[in-house]
Amino acid sequence: MAMSAEIRKQVVVALYSSLAVSVLTSTPVFMMTRLPFDLYPWTLLFTTGMTLVMWGVNILLFYFSGGRRLLRYAASYVLCLLFAVGLFHGLIFPGASMGFGSKGTGFYFHVILFFAVDTVLLIVQDLVVVRERKAAVELENAQLRVRNMEAVNLQLKQQIQPHFLFNSLSTLKSLIRYSPADAGEYVVKLAGFLRSSMASHAAALVTVAQEVELCKDYLSMQRIRFGEALQFTVEVVENGLLPVFALQGLIENAIKHNVLTKERPLLIRVTGNGDRITVVNNLQPATPVDEVGGTGLANLQERYRMLGGGDIVVRKSETEFSVSIIILRDEDRDH
Repeated sequence: MAMSAEIRKQVVVALYSSLAVSVLTSTPVFMMTRLPFDLYPWTLLFTTGMTLVMWGVNILLFYFSGGRRLLRYAASYVLCLLFAVGLFHGLIFPGASMGFGSKGTGFYFHVILFFAVDTVLLIVQDLVVVRERKAAVELENAQLRVRNMEAVNLQLKQQIQPHFLFNSLSTLKSLIRYSPADAGEYVVKLAGFLRSSMASHAAALVTVAQEVELCKDYLSMQRIRFGEALQFTVEVVENGLLPVFALQGLIENAIKHNVLTKERPLLIRVTGNGDRITVVNNLQPATPVDEVGGTGLANLQERYRMLGGGDIVVRKSETEFSVSIIILRDEDRDH
């Protein structure tokens, strides 16, 4: 017969619990009677074997009862009674003139003992089954939560790529018209950026080094577009993991929501400080300050929440806007 996880668990419990049941049932008998102690090891061996047999009967009943507990309990008690009668009245005392239940054989005691042991085994069996089913349900729920998180995270990432590609193609169109030489260089940078981003797109997380390279490629593309109006520094040497496109999204927000001119260049700094990476830009908003980075930051915060990475930190002053994100470690993540 094919063994399910529940039956395998019952077999394991039967193997390590039978000796304990034997000790608990045999020891009081020797303590309350004058039986010679040199019989104790043989009694333990005998009662352990009997317990294993009772476990085997209950496991078979569980397999064939189809989940009908009342039928399984009734059949177990009937077989337990027949086992006790056949063992003590037919084998241990064969041909004895003493009738069923005679005080001389102490048969009442043995029947009660067998019923007590069988009841304990049935209760333990049910506890094992309930625990195994609960563990299976919890595992299935955890797998469903992980799949749901992965689906949500993929949806959030897919919101980033079309927006970036649309902006890049619009920029390329303008460069082709006004600066063909820059347009050629821009296409090369764009191809490299898309190649790197597609390699990372299947993963929820990338290494800090990979994300920094994407960040530098993106900034180089924007430098072709804006020239001296955009200035940047990237100083990150930390190890760890980041949500893919995290830094690129923050830089894109800074460029999108601020004025960039030669007279008033946008200054972007990307720095690391151990457990966080911070993107800082001078504040010269093209849109109201309260609207700066709203959708992009909400997207990034949701992705961090799905990955178990805590909150991002946003700071604004009269002259600067900064966003600090946590560098994730494997042990810090939910999955």
